[in-house]
Amino acid sequence: MKLLLSCLLLCLGFLFSTPLQAERIVLASSNYHPHYGADLPKQGAVTEIIRQAFSLQGIQIEVEFMPFGRALHEAKVANYVGLIAAWYSDDRVENFLYSQPMYANQIVLFKRRSMPLEFRNFQQLADSRYRLGVVQGYAQPEGLLRARLNTIAVASDEQAFRMLALGRVDLVPADKLNGLYLLQTLLPEHAENIEYIEPVLEQRPMYLILSKQDPRSEELMERFNRGLQQLQASNQYRTILQSLLPATSAR
Repeated sequence: MKLLLSCLLLCLGFLFSTPLQAERIVLASSNYHPHYGADLPKQGAVTEIIRQAFSLQGIQIEVEFMPFGRALHEAKVANYVGLIAAWYSDDRVENFLYSQPMYANQIVLFKRRSMPLEFRNFQQLADSRYRLGVVQGYAQPEGLLRARLNTIAVASDEQAFRMLALGRVDLVPADKLNGLYLLQTLLPEHAENIEYIEPVLEQRPMYLILSKQDPRSEELMERFNRGLQQLQASNQYRTILQSLLPATSAR
């Protein structure tokens, strides 16, 4: 009996002397500069918001980067718990839980400076037979979908802007900061020849999405939303945005 008690006390002592490890989850992500990306400081503002919101709930995240189409599919079938960020679309609600919004993208049209265009509506673009370069898997503005524009699907934002510069497409709908970042960092030789036009087509919030096929998702989403509310009420949220997103009005 004494031996059994000694063994029990020894086991309890080992248990309480070993620090409890935080819960870990793995999320899929694409590169969407300057909002999130494998090569960005802290993997970008969106990743850092998600990391800190989960951390406030005792959860650590790991992120694996891949093309958007693959990341969306892998998260859908629950090979990953979810996807770092996505825009809302009705078809995705069938497969994913959506978080509270983190912050919004400003969607504008980019064009070559040499091509005169004053945007009035999407039907105008359809009637003019403009070719739009769109990234496969991205949710597009409703007006664009209804107008049945001539779209050419590509694998990445960078590819869409290269095709725009080379005249293989006429317009690229994209987040303003994303487009400016790509032009200034990856395509500087084309930056002077491409501009965005106003008005802003859409203010599109970004969300963390979690796969409905993962049994942990409902609980994880509740915890994330609580952590996000805490983070957004703090100075840390503003610091993340100010330090990890470029403040630019360049055109």
